[in-house]
Amino acid sequence: MEDFKQIKLDNQKYLPPKDLWSKIEFDLDYQNNIKPLLEQLPERTAPSHIWGEIEKNIPSVRMRLFKKKWVVQTVAASVLLVIGFGLGRWFNNKPSNTPQLGYSQVKTITYLDEDQESINEVLDEYVKKCKYYPNENSCSLVNDFTDLVSAKAELENIIKRMGNSDNIMQQLRRIELEKTRIIRNMAQRI
Repeated sequence: MEDFKQIKLDNQKYLPPKDLWSKIEFDLDYQNNIKPLLEQLPERTAPSHIWGEIEKNIPSVRMRLFKKKWVVQTVAASVLLVIGFGLGRWFNNKPSNTPQLGYSQVKTITYLDEDQESINEVLDEYVKKCKYYPNENSCSLVNDFTDLVSAKAELENIIKRMGNSDNIMQQLRRIELEKTRIIRNMAQRI
C-alpha cells in the first residue's frame, strides 16, 4: 500500500498547477490581449516591382489548365481507341451458327507468247532428237511432260467447277515446277 501512495505522490509532481488553464485562457483572450498588440504593429506595403517578380515565379493558372486539358484529351483519345477496337472486334466476331458466304476468284496464269514458243521449240527439237537417236535421249520425258499438261488441264477444270482451294493450288504449283524441270532437262540434252 505504501508503494501505491509513493507512486501517487510522484505523479502529482508532474501535474500542472490548477490555475494554468485559466492563465492560458486569459492570454488567448483576443479582444483584450491580442487585438491591442496587433494594432501596435507597424504597417508596411511592398513595392509593386517585388510583386511582379513574385508573380513571374508562380506557375500560371493557364499553364495548369493546359496541362490538365492535355491529360484529359489524352485520356479521351485512349478511351475512344479502346471503344473503337472493342466495337471492331465485336462486329468481326460473328456467332458461329450464322451462315457465311464465301467466294473465290480463279486467276489463270497466262504465259507470255515468247515463253510458250520457246517451250514448244525445245519440245519439238527434243521429239526430233528422240526419233532419230532413241538410245541417247529418253523419250519418257516427252510422255511425262504430256502427262503433266493433261493433269494441269484436269485441275483447271476442277477449279472452274468447284473453286480453288489451297490443296489444288499447291498441286498446280508442283505441276508447273515439274514441267519446268522437264523442259530444262530436255534443253540440256538437245
